Amino acid sequence: MPGEMPAGPHLCWGGMNDDRAPGRAGDTLRTADTRGTADGRCAADTRRTTDTRRTAKASGPADTGHTADAADAASAAGATAGAGHGPESPGSPDGPDGFAAFDGVELRHLRGFLAVADERSFTHAADRLRTGQPALTRTVRALETALGTRLLDRTTRRVELTDAGRRLYDDLAPLLPRLAAALRSPAGPAVLRLGFTSLLPAACAPLTADFEAATGAGVRLVRRDSPLAGLETGESDIVVLRGDIPPGAGLRTTLLLHEPRIAALSRTPLRAAGHADDHPHGHPRDPAGEHAGDRAAGHADTRSGTAAMAAAVRTVAHRRVLDWAELADLPLVVNTVTGSTTPDLWPVGRRPRLACTAGNFDEWLEAVAAGHGVGVAPEPVARRHTHPGIRYVRLKNAPPVPVHLALPARDAHPLAERLFALAERRAHPAPAAHPEGTARAARTGPAGR
Repeated sequence: MPGEMPAGPHLCWGGMNDDRAPGRAGDTLRTADTRGTADGRCAADTRRTTDTRRTAKASGPADTGHTADAADAASAAGATAGAGHGPESPGSPDGPDGFAAFDGVELRHLRGFLAVADERSFTHAADRLRTGQPALTRTVRALETALGTRLLDRTTRRVELTDAGRRLYDDLAPLLPRLAAALRSPAGPAVLRLGFTSLLPAACAPLTADFEAATGAGVRLVRRDSPLAGLETGESDIVVLRGDIPPGAGLRTTLLLHEPRIAALSRTPLRAAGHADDHPHGHPRDPAGEHAGDRAAGHADTRSGTAAMAAAVRTVAHRRVLDWAELADLPLVVNTVTGSTTPDLWPVGRRPRLACTAGNFDEWLEAVAAGHGVGVAPEPVARRHTHPGIRYVRLKNAPPVPVHLALPARDAHPLAERLFALAERRAHPAPAAHPEGTARAARTGPAGR
């Protein structure tokens, strides 16, 4: 259309401003000079500055003052922004979120300060937070450094809040519970899935109670008859495992406790497994009786071995205590999935014969009750699962069963990490102050100097 400016980022039309924008001489000069050389552009900049001043002077004293004020404000804002401290700069104390000046302050600093302020004692506050006193002291000092003020007055006999500390305490005390509630609300009530096999150790009850109190999360117990108690299938977030951890399982573990082992004996005679009478027409794989001569010797050996095993079991059937070494002469029933006892625990050359295997604890119980062999299990598990066909016998010199808390070595659930850290702190508590050291510190205080 006539008079319309063509679209295009690189097209410049000189002279159009003469008719369409009267009084904008600076714009006319700027448009015309875009066709010039680099030197011409510099000259145009100079003329544009002069023209702008003329325009401002022609507007009158009031306008001139207003323009100058605006120019000064713009210059100040530009200088500040160029220095990196403008109102939108992330490093500014008055940035968009108001927290830029406190990047070094963490939640643990605030919790530590509140605990000391509540207890008026670093020692009692450290016990409450289940941490060491030196670590708590460093935490509070880091907060004071970040805020640039002293929050606590410390002496050898007391801890008191300063005025700044009292103001901070009054503001923080109601805010932290609200913050915890806000962090929990997006995902709803958090739940940690704790997996186990057969029986959860009694020691886990206080551990999970402390975890729930510290995190506000719930704990759902998940029993799975699998080697890793559901961790390998994603059904559990963290698990309790008995026995040695399988090599290459990709787990981080911490030892919770050790459990004693106990032997399980059938109240009925040992079954004569493999006896020739079981198959009156010959071996089940040889119904025609082929190679009967070769198999006869095998059956004789089986009968002899079974008779010896049955005799060995009868000799201990009414014993109240057995030695671990005696079990090497007895047939053993093994839970190969979740069990913690295998023939490999005995020395080479003195290992019990494997009578049969089971895929879970209930099958193991029934196999022992049926007389297939002797069983060995952790005592708490065995005592919990009574059976009318089984009697339990105490074992001497038996290696204890290690009980571990385990979680994936990588990408573990955040709540699983919290429970794991809590278990490690309980297993390895911070050393308590020695009484003699405490007395010496008291003597070197103000009163003892």
